[in-house]
Amino acid sequence: MRNRSGWAFAASAATLLATAFTGAGTASAAPAEPTVSQQTVLSESCVDQVQAIAVEKDVAADTSLCAATVTTTETAPQIATVAQAEAIAASQDLSAQKASDLIAAAAAGGITYRDWTHTYWGGSLIEKHKGRTYWDGSKAWISSYRGYAGSHTCHSEGGLAVGWAVSPISCSKPGAGASADAFYRFDASVAFQGSPVTLNIGLHYTTAASGAASTSQVGG
Repeated sequence: MRNRSGWAFAASAATLLATAFTGAGTASAAPAEPTVSQQTVLSESCVDQVQAIAVEKDVAADTSLCAATVTTTETAPQIATVAQAEAIAASQDLSAQKASDLIAAAAAGGITYRDWTHTYWGGSLIEKHKGRTYWDGSKAWISSYRGYAGSHTCHSEGGLAVGWAVSPISCSKPGAGASADAFYRFDASVAFQGSPVTLNIGLHYTTAASGAASTSQVGG
């Protein structure tokens, strides 16, 4: 099935596991093993490019380079602790009042975070982004809010591009809002029968103020 962004999706069994996990934005009492979910994607734009080249060159269309697996790895939600607040206050050289407010917020137990990695793997192309997102029931964020700053790293370590050229385009660090969308946009090009095929890919990892997380891919 093709969606409005030109991608066809097929959910694996692991996706059902992710749905059960990400729907609950509650923090666990103790750290648990990371949750891993997967889905297969197919770029219809890539298929169109490959088929056009195949007709021009009079060869079979190999569309395997248009398919990929997108994997999301997430830690269980964790409550921000007073010790973390004290460390942040010290590292940021906060005023006594701001440090006190930060520690009080942590002591109240109202701020939660999750670490995550979102990976696109298509053949010899592995591209990923990862981060930490915070939420408090009213807002979700990556850029600093209430003294806490998450993170978002794109084109991150562990990627692979054999025969592909990858060009990172954008890497968002959303401020506090009803949801925080960590969006990584990149282009990836490869040669098929001597002609270029280009994927324009966007990976979204979105966290709601409740802590519920979702992922999506656009482009291709």
